[in-house]
Amino acid sequence: MIRQPSPEAAVIPLRPVASAGGDGRPTDLQVAAWWEKIFGDMGRTLTDPATAEAHRITAAGFGLLIDGARAAGVLSDSQATYLSGLAVEAVRAPDFVGDSPSGR
Repeated sequence: MIRQPSPEAAVIPLRPVASAGGDGRPTDLQVAAWWEKIFGDMGRTLTDPATAEAHRITAAGFGLLIDGARAAGVLSDSQATYLSGLAVEAVRAPDFVGDSPSGR
């Protein structure tokens, strides 16, 4: 059975809020926790290797869609660069969740 997103998960910010005193960007751990919460709300976890791999594949696919939108003129270079950065953060998120040795 596929769980439907909760009403409060229907709209999410583009990225987590950055920690105070930094460069205005969230840390890798904050990004990972943000993605893990989204998956947790759906009864999944990025610590599960199959879920993490599916997440990486999907995020990388969105990266390709962003590149295509830039090439077609749908997105400006700055918009595509920003969104591509989010896609890269998403691909890397499982590396910073749980006991992953690559995230420590």
